[in-house]
Amino acid sequence: MEAVLRYILDWPSLNSFLNQNPWGWPLLEVTHFVGLALLFGVVGMFDLRVLGVAKSLPLEPFRRLLPWGVFGFLLAFCSGLGFTLGLGANLFGVNAYDVIVTNLYLQLKLVAMALAGLNALLFYVTGVGRQVDAVGAGEEAPGGAKAMAVASITLWTGVLYFGRLVPWGL
Repeated sequence: MEAVLRYILDWPSLNSFLNQNPWGWPLLEVTHFVGLALLFGVVGMFDLRVLGVAKSLPLEPFRRLLPWGVFGFLLAFCSGLGFTLGLGANLFGVNAYDVIVTNLYLQLKLVAMALAGLNALLFYVTGVGRQVDAVGAGEEAPGGAKAMAVASITLWTGVLYFGRLVPWGL
């Protein structure tokens, strides 16, 4: 199984692209930062409003921005995958599999991402999302929504924190 994963995670075309184009790595970085800005900007504003910041505003306009947060996540995920697949081979001469298996910070980042995704899924599956839709200007969000907003902010901050440490974990 390890050999299969090593083969799947070895993308010679990506490694060649990053080695042959000095602008390839900065392009990944800019894409990652734009994705993170969209993700954290939109999700952060939504979570803060759920927690009572800018309470004079209804939640619905914030909710309409969430697709931009999802787009930001996709940008960050794809560029982050490029980092993972290209980081080890280009900077340290190891396979991406070795990076994933040995880098504690990357593992913690992936766990925080998975938990943040599970938190978002539970927000919609449990019906809390429908309760939040009914929150108007000047109204408080339900306690469960507030707890999920705190978890969201905490987990996404963890993703940022551990993601910044990934290069030092090799």
